Amino acid sequence: MGIRRSGKSSLVKVLMRKEEAIWIYIDLRKFEGKNYLNYKDIVQEFEKAINSLPDKLKNLFRGIKGVNISGLEIRFGWDRENKVDMSNVFEKLSEISEKEGKKVIIVFDESQELRKLRGYNLLYPIAYAYDNLKLRFIFTGSEIGMVYKFLKLEDPKSPLYGRAVTEVYINPFSKDMAIEFLKRGFDEVKVKVSDEELEDTYNNLGGIPGWLTYYGFYHIQYKDHKTALEKTILTGVELIREEFKNFLLNRQEAKERYYTIMQVCKQGCRWSEIKRAIEAKEGVRIDDKEVTGLIRNLIDASFLAKEGEIYRPTDALIAKAF
Repeated sequence: MGIRRSGKSSLVKVLMRKEEAIWIYIDLRKFEGKNYLNYKDIVQEFEKAINSLPDKLKNLFRGIKGVNISGLEIRFGWDRENKVDMSNVFEKLSEISEKEGKKVIIVFDESQELRKLRGYNLLYPIAYAYDNLKLRFIFTGSEIGMVYKFLKLEDPKSPLYGRAVTEVYINPFSKDMAIEFLKRGFDEVKVKVSDEELEDTYNNLGGIPGWLTYYGFYHIQYKDHKTALEKTILTGVELIREEFKNFLLNRQEAKERYYTIMQVCKQGCRWSEIKRAIEAKEGVRIDDKEVTGLIRNLIDASFLAKEGEIYRPTDALIAKAF
């Protein structure tokens, strides 16, 4: 887990290169702008991932209901008459694990998007696989609270309730780590950047690896610190604003309240300041629980974090975006 652009996907991809295993990588970032997902969306992503396996492994899926193999391609059915059962897919992957003597690891990248899935509960086949099959799962997420809302590990009604998991958090770089990260990157391409410029970069961008990488890219392109920094901030602000729009997709009725909260908290704020700001803008009293719920949603989506009694943006550029 980690906030946006903290390096989660990069870390998983390094692991995929180094760990000898059969990897099924499901990239859910493409669904960030959708209001909901259906079974077809998920099935087609699995279809894509399994089609990247060697042909001898794909052929082992023959005979499963809802699976059609034509030439070198697998097709998974998703309609009512020809629907592939995800539990059967997991069983076959477990058989492949035993046959090949390798671990099968299924990665759901940006797994908070799965909370949008309608008409099908993916947690049941995952729980079945967890209890009975030789499969491992990795769930990454930048909207940390939303990932937990999907997995429902602490909900007695959830199929995954009480299952043991290992949690890994990826935090932004410290100042020293961020500067070292930039130095090493520039050394590799033989570009000279002064210590003052590197410190200024950290002061403006913070320790998010993604923004530091953007800065390095723009510096190499424009060969100028100020231009690179301005371009990185502009790019970052545009991305954050788009992500916030996606966050608001199913929350339009509270849209203005969320914007008010982010504006009030861009330099840090208390709960009481948030409540006063919303009430002042709307001219009505707001229930305390409603205010707390709005703040909790922003924390779950990793736009805000709580430090003691103070709420702050999780990323230096989030403040600039508002």
